[in-house]
Amino acid sequence: MKQLFILVLASTLFLTSKAQVTLDRTYNYSTTVVKLETNGYKYYLMDVPNAQCRIYNLDHSLFKTINCSVPNNFYLADIKYVSEKLFDNDSGIELVYTYYKYNNSAQYYEYDSKIINEDGSAITTIDGARYVYVNQTEANTYKVFAYCYDYSVFPEIIWTNIYSLPGEPVSAFAGPETTKNNFVNVFPNPATNTVKVAYKLPENINEGTLYLIDNSGNTVNQYIVDTHTDHLSISVNELASGVYHYFIAYNNTKTDSKKLVVR
Repeated sequence: MKQLFILVLASTLFLTSKAQVTLDRTYNYSTTVVKLETNGYKYYLMDVPNAQCRIYNLDHSLFKTINCSVPNNFYLADIKYVSEKLFDNDSGIELVYTYYKYNNSAQYYEYDSKIINEDGSAITTIDGARYVYVNQTEANTYKVFAYCYDYSVFPEIIWTNIYSLPGEPVSAFAGPETTKNNFVNVFPNPATNTVKVAYKLPENINEGTLYLIDNSGNTVNQYIVDTHTDHLSISVNELASGVYHYFIAYNNTKTDSKKLVVR
């Protein structure tokens, strides 16, 4: 009987050790998770070509599509702070999105950001806003910090708008961006010649490494990024057309991996 028990235990341990990570679902766009105040955990993604934020239930069924309107020749750059009670007190969903365009004739980027309701109506439009963060300013008080830039002049003009909020951040504004106050994005995306990598390293981090990875997981190139600037220009015209992934690593941490399409 003792030998039988040992045999069963060994078999159980063997089968347990064979358990593997299994693919749950593949989304074609960068996807993250949030815990909404009343609707609980949801996935959401940014669809750049269609200028949409799509929100999915945990069973991957579509929960809601929010149109993020952008002017002609502008593209989505970021979607964040998907929430229900952070920006107003109604029952709908709100979010922040940033969009940009490249002025080819004058060779500079233009940025703007909006806080919108789920029907697309604007709560606030922030001209020139390239980065938007929700920061705690005192106990139980949070405010929006919008870091704005005007690159049409040299040196560029930089200013910060600070907005009061009626609510507090939800518990799962997931990912290192909110917990470590970092940011990385590339544009234009899709790209053909040169991309500009905009980034913000966390406080007390002076240097990191930007990795560009192909779809097979191979490192195509890597670049040092530091706090002496907030952007980096890299050439992609020698890369084969396809999908690449990029992220910034520092200490033993990295940002979320995002996609870059090269044509």
